[in-house]
Amino acid sequence: MRENQRRDREIPRRETEIMRAELIAEEMASAVRLLGGNGTAKEQNWRASRLTGLSQTVIERLRWKKIKRIPADIADTVREAVESHNEGSLQRAKHELFMAQQRNAVLAAKLRAVDPDRYRSEIDCLRGPVSGLGRNADLSS
Repeated sequence: MRENQRRDREIPRRETEIMRAELIAEEMASAVRLLGGNGTAKEQNWRASRLTGLSQTVIERLRWKKIKRIPADIADTVREAVESHNEGSLQRAKHELFMAQQRNAVLAAKLRAVDPDRYRSEIDCLRGPVSGLGRNADLSS
């Protein structure tokens, strides 16, 4: 096999750079939507702007993929904001799990006080793991 034939099958460096830039643009657009939460595009842009510290114009251009090659500092800022957002979501989920466990413990104690023999299966269910948080993930750690 000649070397020219092998090169024809490889993806040229320029195309690789373009694909990488498109992937980063897609990542930033979805990050803006994630940070913005629910609401109109304008409200999402405003919230994402507040969380990242970037101007609304930059956020809007990221959202609609108007920036062809996103500078590394902007991408890093958005990624840090997403990481912070995810940590906050995890903390809220842990708190909700703790509150559900406390409610279940109180309800189990009330059922035990009323009639432990009659409500034995319900009390056992309340002692089990709390589900209904989307995934039965172990958030206790």
